[in-house]
Formats: sequence, structure tokens, C-alpha cells
Amino acid sequence: MTVYYVYADFLNSLSDGAAAHFKNNASILNLVHHRRDFNLDACWTFTVTGHGKAAGDSIGAVLKSTARRATLSKNILLSTAKDFYEFSLRHQSETANNSNKQNLGIHVFFLDYAEFEQVKEGVIKVRNEQIRSSGESNYFLLNIFTLHLGMINAIRNKHEFQLINNNTV
Repeated sequence: MTVYYVYADFLNSLSDGAAAHFKNNASILNLVHHRRDFNLDACWTFTVTGHGKAAGDSIGAVLKSTARRATLSKNILLSTAKDFYEFSLRHQSETANNSNKQNLGIHVFFLDYAEFEQVKEGVIKVRNEQIRSSGESNYFLLNIFTLHLGMINAIRNKHEFQLINNNTV
């Protein structure tokens, strides 16, 4: 992120309130490390499932509908995430060139599974194990709720998580 958005100083991740997010305490707790990892403050905001998140949903809808039209009309096969990424990148580049614009309208990124697994095993898993083995129920504070053995108490009642200091979300 900091390579592509060098002037960014804050990241607000928006996602719906899917149960899978709430089961993954590690994602929320990883906000503590965001500043150290990326030199960028961050928060994570959850909205109601099925309700639009404005631009975020619109961008995804544009990319998916464009790909769908192309697969139907031009006999293009997009069978993997990488195929979809390459198609979307190519389409955004062609659209910018045809409009005499230097910048793409939508920036798309691809995270390779091997890279994801490497970070998951070498960084995230290690951090989670440190949290679980610490046994300190006040290692992270969530307003008046605490983390105990890697679990955020009453996590489903919260809709935004933001880093307050080096060990408080």
C-alpha cells in the first residue's frame, strides 16, 4: 500500500458485518501492528450485511459486470482470480489510453496465494500465538471490553475498531 499510495496517512477498511470477520479476532488485533508494518494508521469499520458501502461496492460491481459482459460477448474465459485480475488491469489500461488519461480509473491489485501464506505463517501466526500464550487479559483493551486468551469479548457488538496507542484498539 505505501508503495502505491505514498501520501496516504490513514487506512479505513470497510466491510460488511459477515460472521467470518467477527470470528477472526486476529484481523482486528493486527491493527495494533499496522503502524509498525506500514507506517500507516488504520481502522476497520463494519456495516450491516447486504447494505451498500457506496463507492466500495460500486467499484466491485463495475469490475465484475465488465468482466461478465466480456466473458459473454467476447468468449473470454476467466477461470481464476489471476485471470480476473489480468483482465481487469488490461481493461482499465485500455480505458485510460482510449480516454487519453495517464491514470487508471480503478486500480486493481493481486495478492498471490504463496505470498499470503508466507505472511500468514511467518507474521500473523506468530503474533497470534504470542497473544494467546501471554495470558494477559489486559494486553489489548477494547473500550471497556478486554481480550482474554486471544478472544475479543462481545466482538459482535462493535462496529468499528481503531488503534488508540501501541497496545489499545
